[in-house]
Amino acid sequence: MFQRFYEFSRCLPERAAWERLNEGMPENYDRGQALCFDAAGGWVGCKPYNGNQGVVYRSGPPNGTDLTPCCKFSDADPTKTLARLKRAVVQLAEAEEVSVEGRDWLAATLATFERESETILAAVREARAAAGEDADHRGYLYWADAAMAPVYGWPAVREVLVRQALRAFAGGGVRESGCCAVCGGAGRTVYGNYSVLACYNLNNPGSIAGGFRADAAHRNFPVCGDCALRITDTINLVEGRLSASMAGQTYLILPYSNDPEVREELGWRLEQHPERYRLDRTADLVADELELVDDFAARGDQLAFALVFYKKQNAAWRVQAEVQQLLPSRLRALHRAVKEIAAAPDLIQVDKKEDKPLRITANTFRDFSDAGLKPSDETVRDWLSALFAARAIDRRHFLHALVARMVAIGRRDPKLLHYTTRQAWGLYRFARRTGLIVPPSVKEHPVMSEVIPDSAYGRYVREHQDFFHRPELVVAFLTGCYVAQVTSVQHQERGGAPFAKKFVGRVLTREQLRRLYREGHAKLAQYDKLGYVITGLDPDLANAWIYCGDTWSISDEEATFAFTLGYSLAYRIGQLDRAAAESAA
Repeated sequence: MFQRFYEFSRCLPERAAWERLNEGMPENYDRGQALCFDAAGGWVGCKPYNGNQGVVYRSGPPNGTDLTPCCKFSDADPTKTLARLKRAVVQLAEAEEVSVEGRDWLAATLATFERESETILAAVREARAAAGEDADHRGYLYWADAAMAPVYGWPAVREVLVRQALRAFAGGGVRESGCCAVCGGAGRTVYGNYSVLACYNLNNPGSIAGGFRADAAHRNFPVCGDCALRITDTINLVEGRLSASMAGQTYLILPYSNDPEVREELGWRLEQHPERYRLDRTADLVADELELVDDFAARGDQLAFALVFYKKQNAAWRVQAEVQQLLPSRLRALHRAVKEIAAAPDLIQVDKKEDKPLRITANTFRDFSDAGLKPSDETVRDWLSALFAARAIDRRHFLHALVARMVAIGRRDPKLLHYTTRQAWGLYRFARRTGLIVPPSVKEHPVMSEVIPDSAYGRYVREHQDFFHRPELVVAFLTGCYVAQVTSVQHQERGGAPFAKKFVGRVLTREQLRRLYREGHAKLAQYDKLGYVITGLDPDLANAWIYCGDTWSISDEEATFAFTLGYSLAYRIGQLDRAAAESAA
């Protein structure tokens, strides 16, 4: 990961060390308050500054202070923020980089701050109330002279910022002449503390670069100051612009190229159009198109991405899954498949107000990621990683997850079963189109032509023959279509369908499917509605059972999936077939 960050940093514009460390203020922190002191260090007042341009800010630890005399307001009470800002000024007043005159002035302002603390606190509260802070307009506080010129703008502050950062790096040991593990440079001062980059903890034995000795971190993973600052800067940029969350997983993407011209163009674009290449916080790589991919379309796959799923918590930064090469062509293939599934008429949810196409997203994978109703982070990462890497997963495991979700929904809320079935079927077809799953390579079964009827359902089976590759699957599907007719009749006759309790929320075996056919036939006879199926579906299904014979080589989950497809889609399949016939006529 450090190497990837370093390689990406080479595409970025060169900047001074302090610029690499400067975090600036987030966009929503645009209500500044300046604590102003005159040339003698006397209190002038708290003056407002709207905006955050040019702010030099580097956050420090929660229980310490920030590295420049500028602090974000932490809560409604400014007392803690004032105390934090004071500590930053105290440190600056003791820094050798600051001139004697500067240190004297800072000492005078600190004395005034102590002496008039209540007055200053009241002034800050009044100024914040007048500024109108809210969630979209947050506040920050900084030390300044009578003309509101900020102390963080002093050149000496920039030098102190760099020295403090390098001193933090030295927490894991320092060597005056070593070889950097990132850039390979020899004879450089190298450091070992990377907890400041939230990658590991020096106070957590066994999880640091030096093993169980924090002071030996510089031996196992020595990094020079230049690389440390480059990586720090790059991590801040990536977390701010190129990281997002999809399906509950935090991720980042790092563009890279082996072509010097592409790297140069990438650096130019990042410098000229920084906002254009900022991911939305919920950017979904499965369904959403990236500006970066569009702008480099003419370059083909010369620009690629490293995709990293990670978890950041306190000082821990852990890689959870990684796709080393995510190609633009792969992203475009996924987006084409999303559009194709959305255009599939059989998967559209027909509503009284509007028709709703099925949209496959990363969250669709998350919905089906566990055998039940609780998503599995590990499974969704495995699936998404394989999807982006164009790597196939086990089809049986995938189908198991789809069926488990359908069964669980059937038990909990049967009204959602048809929608969930369309989701599952759409996701299966998406996975098939993108190569995430590969159907079994089999020759057409000898009796398939006899099993598949000449009807709307038979035409649907042939349209999706890579799934319906065995007679048993056709039998299960037609049984589902048959049972859909039974429940429809029961709804008309009784205002409900208790017959559905025999199969909804259950994994179905061959014998249960046979029983559903027999009992469904009896129900239709009971309601005197055999005429609905007597000339079509009933003989077709009976014929399919006969030709299937004693052969039954599919799993119960495959049978359940095929049956539920028939049960949930039978009406829509018939509707579309009639519309096609009318159009042809």
